[in-house]
Amino acid sequence: MTPPTDSPAIAPRSTARPWITCVVPAYNEAESIAEFLCGLCAHLAGLSERFEVLVVDDGSIDATSQQVIAQPGPIRLLTLSRNFGKEAAISAGLEEADGEVVVIIDADFQHPFPVIDEFIEHWQQGYDMVYAVRRERNTDSKLRRQLSRMFYQIMSRMSSVRIPEDAGDFRLLDRKVVHALRRVPESNRFMKGLYSWVGFRSIGISFTIEERRSSSSKFNFLKLLDLATTGLTSFSNLPLRLWVGVGSLISLLSIFYAIYILMETLIFGNPLAGWATLVVAVTFLGGVQLLSIGILGEYLARIFNEVKRRPNYIIAAKHGFPNE
Repeated sequence: MTPPTDSPAIAPRSTARPWITCVVPAYNEAESIAEFLCGLCAHLAGLSERFEVLVVDDGSIDATSQQVIAQPGPIRLLTLSRNFGKEAAISAGLEEADGEVVVIIDADFQHPFPVIDEFIEHWQQGYDMVYAVRRERNTDSKLRRQLSRMFYQIMSRMSSVRIPEDAGDFRLLDRKVVHALRRVPESNRFMKGLYSWVGFRSIGISFTIEERRSSSSKFNFLKLLDLATTGLTSFSNLPLRLWVGVGSLISLLSIFYAIYILMETLIFGNPLAGWATLVVAVTFLGGVQLLSIGILGEYLARIFNEVKRRPNYIIAAKHGFPNE
């Protein structure tokens, strides 16, 4: 079943077999990257006479780059100087992609090749972006599924940008969408949010994720937490506004409590009792202050990283590019 459309299509495209560029971020995929590229190129050859595969080696410490270079066909390789993360690797691939449409796909076989056919069909109908939505998350742990659901619920309430739940990086982008993403200058990138932020006519299609052929997920809990924090701070300032309200409420309650203490002292005197109340109040307000500073510091850290204007990635080597 196809998920609801984000925006209506207007005019079908006349191009039946577009020029396709597949961007493949890869990190330590030497064990299966050769088989993956062989299968991907064979599938793309049935969709278009003109296609290319752009592999972005995100600082792998195994023989991923050597395996890619050894493969025949229209395959290009970008090797980053170190592991900058998947968001940076995708950005590097989009910057170098030349196709009429760009398909982002992982190198671990979890994204089925036939879904690309559906991408192309919807693009021909007039959609500028077609994204794949997981039907189920049985391969994830129960805790990860719950945290993921909680994250999307929070984002839907805190951000003005609608991010489809269970939609990942597996998607097709029209050339105009790629150009729009290239214009985004920020360093702290949350690509799922940027896909939605740039807009354009989009639609989601359901798919069933497949088993990995080799290796394991490169996203541990801490990396996922960092990515979620980036998403929250990049697309919403509600935490800051919310904590202004919390601080105001606590201040108001403190004033009422001070009036209560004053009245109690005037009526009943000032007994020595009250040490427990004092300790609770001090520790509570101290915790609130530290939490407030932490939220403010998170935003300041993002600003600090942005104003340094460091590049999102550094390319160490290229293979398969003209004049390289």
